[in-house]
Amino acid sequence: MKHLIFLFLLISFSASAQYKYAFGARFDGSPGITFKVNNGKKASLEALLNSFGNGAKATLLAEWHQKAFSTGQWRWYYGVGGHAGAANRYRKHYYYDNYVQVGADGILGLEHTFSEIPLNLSVDWKPELNFINDPGLYVTNLGFSARFALKK
Repeated sequence: MKHLIFLFLLISFSASAQYKYAFGARFDGSPGITFKVNNGKKASLEALLNSFGNGAKATLLAEWHQKAFSTGQWRWYYGVGGHAGAANRYRKHYYYDNYVQVGADGILGLEHTFSEIPLNLSVDWKPELNFINDPGLYVTNLGFSARFALKK
């Protein structure tokens, strides 16, 4: 019974069509975590940490939001940022080289924040322009995020 009361209180204090903080999981070809902070009604910062080979890649994005479908629960978002990743290259059963990747990112997506439960779901397209190691434009990065949303 205590757990049920705690869950009810958590949901009632956290559920909102808009949120101040959101954190959760991101899936875009490699598993990762996401943390998002809304700075106001139309801007936010998002930090992503994804696996990258046998290493990790961190991304920081500045995002702007617009209402979608004439409701406050659905929002379009778009933004820019950068990434840096480090891993070891693997060939023929041994690691032979350090691998660093640095570049710029864009993002375009759609998110839905439930008003009944503290859940935010989003789908997005995040192209990357790598400057160091494998330079070039990578446009096939589609992602899905599920976040726990905390009220303002």
